[in-house]
Amino acid sequence: MLTTEVTPEMIAEWKQLFESHHADMRPNRKTGSEVDTYFKKKYPYQLFDSEEFCKVVEANIMENTHSREKLPNGVLPNIRSYCVDGILVGIDLTSGEFHIESEDIGKAIPIYNDLFVYRGLDDEDLKNIFLVAEYIKLTE
Repeated sequence: MLTTEVTPEMIAEWKQLFESHHADMRPNRKTGSEVDTYFKKKYPYQLFDSEEFCKVVEANIMENTHSREKLPNGVLPNIRSYCVDGILVGIDLTSGEFHIESEDIGKAIPIYNDLFVYRGLDDEDLKNIFLVAEYIKLTE
């Protein structure tokens, strides 16, 4: 999870990681339902029944070109929302995209990183220097 302003040094590191790993990587992205099932098995969650939060998660997906492209044509996100120790988690069953909010971002980062690694990367993600670098850093 990127939580700081990007620096030239960070970009150089991402490029190096991408160049040294992307040729050996294969798509391994899980479905939204798989991400949701994994989350529910691993974390002590409570359902978070908030239409407003679900709309925020949906808007986040629809306004982000990379996320929106994970949806089949004409299909809208199907959001499930949860709360884990004050951390709000929204998972789209259709695309596998997820959104995490917390007043304490430090508490949210481990869940975000865990879901990111579990979900994996698809063909398009494997072309993205940042996503490949983050995946490599989190899995090494």
